[in-house]
Amino acid sequence: MKVKLQEVLEALDGAGVDMEYYYDTKNEEILMIFDGMVNGETDPELIEDIEEGFIEDYIPLPRQYDMNEYRMMEEFIYDLPAGRAQDALDAAIRGKGAFRRFKDRLYNFDLQEKWYKYRDDCYEQIARDWCERFGIEIEE
Repeated sequence: MKVKLQEVLEALDGAGVDMEYYYDTKNEEILMIFDGMVNGETDPELIEDIEEGFIEDYIPLPRQYDMNEYRMMEEFIYDLPAGRAQDALDAAIRGKGAFRRFKDRLYNFDLQEKWYKYRDDCYEQIARDWCERFGIEIEE
């Protein structure tokens, strides 16, 4: 089994509450499940197979909550040097609206590029760990 790293990364980035991704082990491709459709096509039999849990045929990719972007933000903040930026970002992620405030504060301290690089690196590690866990070869 093999998969292109970029395809896994795109699936991880696109994962949401209503959108799920699975790796089809027979066809070695990633399937997007959204609104009762598979890759934009109606296929009730395939959806039923996936929902019945044929894990050996359809391996679920990590979902939005599996990736825990909040924890990524915390780790990013604690990797920053002590000071105003670290303090402001730490305060920003407390309470409701944490993601929006965090992103606003990133711009205040010109840290948005550093954050997105950090986040991308985390997603890549998640993708690599997932492939290793299920014995899927990565094509760079």
